[in-house]
Amino acid sequence: MNVHIVNGDMVGNKLTDLKGDMIIWREMYDLGPVDPDMNDKLLKKRAVFFENMLGLPNELFLNTCRQQEEELRSIPVDADITLWFEHDRYDQTMLLYLLKSLKERGLTNLYMVTADAYPGIDPFFGLGQLTASQLMELHSERIRVSEKQLQEAELGWNAYASDDPRDLVQWLLQGECSLPYMKRALRRHLFYFPSVKNGLNEVEEHIFQLIHEGVNSFTELYQKITAQRSDDGLSDLHFAAILDHLKPLLKLTEGTLPRYDAEPEEAVLELTYEGIEVLMEREDRFDYAAGEWWLGGAAVQHGEWRRDGEKIIDKRT
Repeated sequence: MNVHIVNGDMVGNKLTDLKGDMIIWREMYDLGPVDPDMNDKLLKKRAVFFENMLGLPNELFLNTCRQQEEELRSIPVDADITLWFEHDRYDQTMLLYLLKSLKERGLTNLYMVTADAYPGIDPFFGLGQLTASQLMELHSERIRVSEKQLQEAELGWNAYASDDPRDLVQWLLQGECSLPYMKRALRRHLFYFPSVKNGLNEVEEHIFQLIHEGVNSFTELYQKITAQRSDDGLSDLHFAAILDHLKPLLKLTEGTLPRYDAEPEEAVLELTYEGIEVLMEREDRFDYAAGEWWLGGAAVQHGEWRRDGEKIIDKRT
């Protein structure tokens, strides 16, 4: 039996000529709380977060997650499984979770199709840019997942999902990882932690600078950030959640931010006085803007974890 696990419908719809079953994986492990053990209690916690932050209905999220987990559990142990995932943080955290879960279920006949470039396509953002025939080409060059890579994925997921992000830093320091793009993607993840200088992470700092320079519309901000951060895999909903989380340092002067449950009107943003003070490093972001937020398994809503260069430090100690 052949099984293909892909991120999103765009790629899945182009693979209809491939033999076997298709599982479309719909999750966002780069956003919201995660845990080494993604049990039902944790899923309910994630569902509440996504409904609050993205407008994604609680029951829709839970039903989707439970259904895809059931599909994963129903795969025969001798199945030939191909995982189609890109190089960015969004896809690589999903790949980590799936490899760890498949290993736990004793499924080891695994292959990967993964890429961060394709001849003639520049800039390359992901597999969704490719035609069906180009994807079939990549399938013929798929990589067998080794036992070593399965062990790396299990350790990597546990470090990423730990409530102490220094576990991830330690994992990243432990020599080379044979999973393509994995350490590169998770090093990018570290730059989402608040900085020691003003509490903004690298992405938020860039957003503030662009707005301060006069780039005010949501669409233009999103295009500029994602063009410069192709290793992140930020969706428009994730980006909107980041902006919404920065109130009252940012304010909407027109329109609404994208949400799952509503048609957006083009948002226009500006920095508030407090936002300018934070950008100029005269104030700390968490003196004004704090709310429920996670990076992997680490809660960061009160600015307790900070990035200082290559290190993550606990500001409470």
